[in-house]
Amino acid sequence: MKTTIRNRAAALTIAAVAGVSVIALASGPALAAPAAVTRADASPQSVHYPTDTSIYADELVRVWGADNTERVEGFATPEVVETLNEHGAENAKHWVRTGSDGAAGTIYSTYKNTATGETMSVGVANEEVSNGGEWGAPHGVHKVQFGN
Repeated sequence: MKTTIRNRAAALTIAAVAGVSVIALASGPALAAPAAVTRADASPQSVHYPTDTSIYADELVRVWGADNTERVEGFATPEVVETLNEHGAENAKHWVRTGSDGAAGTIYSTYKNTATGETMSVGVANEEVSNGGEWGAPHGVHKVQFGN
């Protein structure tokens, strides 16, 4: 009887370790794959501001897609807020980041709208965002431009 219990306990332990290993392996590549920036189930981050420029731009796009005016105003300069308002948010939940590039202290994240095919460039002030401390800094997005 003791041998049977030991064998079953050993089998359960091996199965548990194997299950955890499979989960770890399966989650690795999936976490690295680019995902849609704004999905219906994506919720905006907490009250802090990211210190990574790409995440900062992504978060602006998320809160804009979620129609969170207060957070949009926190992430962007008044000029950017005005441009986003003039553009309208009809398909704002369909933006996917396609790349980023830097120039003159600004990191430009580019997005494509999967519903309309339209493109958008979001300029984030690198030094302002990176030097915001642990909680980041507001109004880091100082440029937004839409294309076709």
